[in-house]
Amino acid sequence: TPNATPVSAPRRLRDTVQLLLHQLDTLHRTGDWDADFARLMQVHHTGAQRLAAVEISQGQDSTLRGLAQHVLKEHERDTHVLMLATTRERPTGRDCRPGNSQDAFVRRIAAALAPLRQLPPLPGTPDAAFATVMQRHHQSGVALAQAELTTGQNAQLKQAAREIVRDEQQEIKQYQRWLEAHPVDRVNQF
Repeated sequence: TPNATPVSAPRRLRDTVQLLLHQLDTLHRTGDWDADFARLMQVHHTGAQRLAAVEISQGQDSTLRGLAQHVLKEHERDTHVLMLATTRERPTGRDCRPGNSQDAFVRRIAAALAPLRQLPPLPGTPDAAFATVMQRHHQSGVALAQAELTTGQNAQLKQAAREIVRDEQQEIKQYQRWLEAHPVDRVNQF
């Protein structure tokens, strides 16, 4: 089972995203839609916690530091539900084919991770860079959760996915508002 808490965060946001992508890419997938979603989302949440740790250690803006604290707390709660789901017995007859790019679930997961793979140049300040990266991170989290809602069967996981979509869409809007209110912070690359 993936580690539910951030061990140590790399010092740069882009390095943190690269670590997250590596962990998502190398995560063993069983072919069970529900279990694979739960494992992927656990790793995804741990990545968010590492990103939040970078903001807490380097960021200056109290609003974004508050959002980072929120990420640490809320993702820990979600991870508990996801961990429970990975311990249940695997159903039969509802499998995807990990590694098969023609499988619908595999394609949805690849599309969900695309925003993280296509990071724009990061803005000037650590705060603006964090807001930019978290928007992308949450976009991919929403897409992962929507894949579960489309293909999953586990009622508990589908409820968790609905909550992830709702919560992360709200947070995306908060990051967007912050970036719009701080255009000068976005000038130079970080």
